[in-house]
Amino acid sequence: MPVSIQSQLRQRIFTVPTVAISVPTARRRARAHLAAWDLDVEHPVVETALVILTEFLTNSVQHTAHRSPTADIILALGPRCLIVAVHDRHPHCPRPTPAPHADGSGGWGLRLVADLAAEARGSIHTHTDADEQGKTLLVRLPRPDRTPPCARDAFL
Repeated sequence: MPVSIQSQLRQRIFTVPTVAISVPTARRRARAHLAAWDLDVEHPVVETALVILTEFLTNSVQHTAHRSPTADIILALGPRCLIVAVHDRHPHCPRPTPAPHADGSGGWGLRLVADLAAEARGSIHTHTDADEQGKTLLVRLPRPDRTPPCARDAFL
């Protein structure tokens, strides 16, 4: 079950199979949801959110599909923050690496996410499921139609 996000938010959750074609499909669907919330989909924070969604879901497709045939995409819009999260049912909680893998097999994705979140004055979090058999990767970004940055010490 994905991490619970406070009820005062606008929220959309949808599930996709953990296969490669789901990545661009989920990105288009998320973009449409954000547009339906009257967010400017050309705003840099929205673009950042979509890149992060792409990276999170790509990780699920590449590394968890054997244990998690689906992933949940969670989008939430609160008074100060835009939240993008991906939940899967694999217990490994990845962390950004300081450098890509020497064998060229990757290692850039979560580093990119961490850098993008920091540049946008947002934050990235990992939440493990209560049964420790899944996790949610979540990023909070400042709401693109508000000027104050997203508070790092408050959930919303």
